[in-house]
Amino acid sequence: MAESLHPQARVNPGRDPLNRFQSFGALSSAVLLIPVLTCLLLPASASAQLLHLDPMPWFAPADSTSRLALVLDLDYFVDPKYDWSANRILVTAVLPAGKRAAFFVRMPHVTFDTGNVPVLSRWPWIRGEEADYGWPYQKRIVSFGQPEIGATGPTGLPLMDKWRYAVAVGLPAGTDKLYPFSSVSLPWRLQLRRDFGLGARTVAGVTLGYLMNIGSSRTALDDDAFPNGFHLGANFDWYRRRGSRFALAWDYQDRNGRRSQLVGVQAWFPWTESGSMGLKVSRELQGSLDRPAAWYFTVSWRFDSSRYRPGVVEDETAPLP
Repeated sequence: MAESLHPQARVNPGRDPLNRFQSFGALSSAVLLIPVLTCLLLPASASAQLLHLDPMPWFAPADSTSRLALVLDLDYFVDPKYDWSANRILVTAVLPAGKRAAFFVRMPHVTFDTGNVPVLSRWPWIRGEEADYGWPYQKRIVSFGQPEIGATGPTGLPLMDKWRYAVAVGLPAGTDKLYPFSSVSLPWRLQLRRDFGLGARTVAGVTLGYLMNIGSSRTALDDDAFPNGFHLGANFDWYRRRGSRFALAWDYQDRNGRRSQLVGVQAWFPWTESGSMGLKVSRELQGSLDRPAAWYFTVSWRFDSSRYRPGVVEDETAPLP
């Protein structure tokens, strides 16, 4: 997503919805930066493991993707040490919000195979009041996962005009039986990202974030299954032509003393005028106790509207495509 308007575009401040979204981003950033600093300053205690959460969607000035899009991900997560595997279909809708912001909505469907190691046998300290160590009893669980909604755009904060925010909340729907790949918790996330141009189409960036997780409303899992924590990230993106990108990413998380270091590589290729295909591989480098999986494999298809690509003058009076 472009971060500056087309030179010929004219904006009426009284009508531009961007002002509202910048205020929303500034308020969310100011409020949720407080727990980030608290987490960094206070000592952590090891009490819970890591619930899987998907990366936030970001848009860079050199990006050719549209803010009106549909993304389909086919995921395979595997951990050979514990005989765990998960197959997942993730559908993400991206909707424009003003001139430079975007909404996103996600819905996963998961098939989780626990092998011979049930969740509570691996992590007995997260057992709730109404579950024994054999829960969830089934070796193979098939269900819809937790929906997630969010927004991303410029922060609009003084001295942080180059930073962008992404905020997301997981809805308390689905089932705890898919834990740690989904749950009935209420995770709130805020991330701030700053990109640095290394060339016309090459970008490096850093990400700071915090997760505030409200536990499940049911009693199969204890609140220790849903820890809070902070996130640090680094990225390198090489944008080639429309629909073509090569990306490297490193993500570090610390949630109440449980840590993750995830490295990943992703490549996107155009396959139609409005579509692109992506291949991604990620590897967990941290200890095997905390991780949801050891390897993450993803095949993606993205369908973009041509109207909301960077550099296109938007007429708010025109009908949507």
